[in-house]
Amino acid sequence: MSIKLYNTLTGKKEIFTPLEDKVVKAYFCGPTVQDEPHIGHARAYIAFDVLLRLFKYLGYKIKYVRNVTDIDDKIINKALKLGISPFEVTEMYYRAFYDATKELRLIPPNIEPRATGHIPEIIELVEKLIEKGFAYVTKNGDVYFDVIKFSEYGKLSKQNLEKLMAGARIEPGEEKKNPLDFALWKRSKPGEPSWRSPWGRGRPGWHIECSAMSMKYLGERFDIHGGGADLIFPHHENEIAQSEAATGKEFARYWFHVGLVTIRKEKISKSLGNIIPIREVIKRYDYETIRLWAIQAHYRKPLEFSWDQLDYYEKILDELYSVIFTAEMKSKDIGDGEVRDIRNAIEEYRRVFIKSLADDLNTPKAIITLRNMVKHLNNMLEKLNKSEIAYYVNTIRELGWILGILQQSLDERIMEKKRRGKSISKFVPENYLKLGDLSEQLLNLIIDIRNKLREKKLYEIADEIRARLREIGIVLEDTKEGTKWRLA
Repeated sequence: MSIKLYNTLTGKKEIFTPLEDKVVKAYFCGPTVQDEPHIGHARAYIAFDVLLRLFKYLGYKIKYVRNVTDIDDKIINKALKLGISPFEVTEMYYRAFYDATKELRLIPPNIEPRATGHIPEIIELVEKLIEKGFAYVTKNGDVYFDVIKFSEYGKLSKQNLEKLMAGARIEPGEEKKNPLDFALWKRSKPGEPSWRSPWGRGRPGWHIECSAMSMKYLGERFDIHGGGADLIFPHHENEIAQSEAATGKEFARYWFHVGLVTIRKEKISKSLGNIIPIREVIKRYDYETIRLWAIQAHYRKPLEFSWDQLDYYEKILDELYSVIFTAEMKSKDIGDGEVRDIRNAIEEYRRVFIKSLADDLNTPKAIITLRNMVKHLNNMLEKLNKSEIAYYVNTIRELGWILGILQQSLDERIMEKKRRGKSISKFVPENYLKLGDLSEQLLNLIIDIRNKLREKKLYEIADEIRARLREIGIVLEDTKEGTKWRLA
C-alpha cells in the first residue's frame, strides 16, 4: 500500500517514494537540552513515532536520526543562571528527555548524534560554504550565511525574501551584511565553551548543526525531515539554504511538520507561564493515555491541552481494555475451533485502519475504526470460539501497536493505574478479582468489627481499618443500607 504524506515544501499531499526501495531515511529535530521537555514536545515526537511505526508495519526498513543540540546560547544562559557548567546543564536535561522518551515508548533512533561530537564536520561544511561564496567571515571571527546569495530562500515557509528583509533588523554588535543572514559559526566569549577553527575559537550556530549531522548519517539527500511547525522558519528554512548551497542538491525530499499544542487557545511559551512538563503529565497518566490524547487530532492541526481531555481519553482506553481483557479471560474457559466468517469482518477493519493512516497519517479516523472494531468484538463475544477471540484480539493489539496503544496486559495496566492511585474497576473483568468464600467471610468479619468500633465512637481506629483496606485495593462505602465493599 502506498503512503501519502503532506509535504510542507510543496504544500500538498504526495505519494511517498523513498530514495532506496523499502528504506526510509528520516531525520527529526531533537531537543535543545536547556530545559525539561514539555507536552508540546511530546505531541511532536509521538506523531513522528506513529509514522515510523506505520512504515515498520508495512515492511520498510528505518534509518532514523534524531539529534541533540548540546551547545547553544540558551544552554549557556541557563548555566549562568544555575551557577553550573553548560555541560552539567545538558546532561541534566538530556536525562529528563531520555526518561520521557522511554516512558512514552518512543521508537529509539538508530543514531542520536550530539552537536559537540561533530565539530569537525560542522567546520568542514562552513568552509565549503565560504569557498562557494555563500558565507562570509566578519572581523570579529563570526561566520554568516549570505541569504541573498541563495535565490530560493523562503521556499519552505512560502515567504517573500524582500518582505522578510524589510521586517528584519541587525542587532547591536552583529556584523551582518543583511538582517536575515544567520550565524554558521560564533566567536566565543570569555568563559564560554569553545573549539578551534580557521576563524578563531568559537562554537557552531544552531542551524548548521542539523545540516552537518543529518548529511553525515543519511547522506546529502534523504527522505523525510520532521519537527514541530514552529521550526519551519527560520530553522528548517535555514537548513535547506545552507545544505543545498553546499551540495547543489535537493536536501530533504519530504518535510513533515507537527502542529503546536495550545492551552486555552494560546501557544505554549515560557513568557505566558503555561508550559506543562512531560514529567508532570506522566505522574498522573500512563503512556497510552498520553499517546491517545496526542493523536486524537490530525498531526498538522493545533491540539488543545487540558487535564479534562486526558481524563476523557483515559476513560476511552479503560472501555477498550475492558472488552479486550474480558475477551481474553473468556477464551480460557471455552472450546477451540476454526476461525469462521469473522475473518472477513476483521480484515475489513484492518484495511480501513491502514488506509486511514496511509492517507497523511489520519489518526482520528484510525482511532474511530479501532473503537468500532472493539465494539464489534464485544457484540460478537458470546458467539466466538477460542481461536476467533484470539484472532480478533491479536489483530486489535497488532493495529494498536502502530498507534502505541492497547499493548498492556491486564496485570501491566493494573500496575500502571495503581502507580498513579487510579481506580481499576472500570476495566478489570468481573471474574478476575472475585474473592474466595473464605476471604469474603474474613472481609465481612472485618466490616462487622469496624461497624462496632464506630458504634462505640472509636472513629480513629475505624478510619484506619478503612484506609488499610484501601491500600490493598478494597474500598468500603458507608451507605444507608449498611457498609458495602468493592474493588478499587
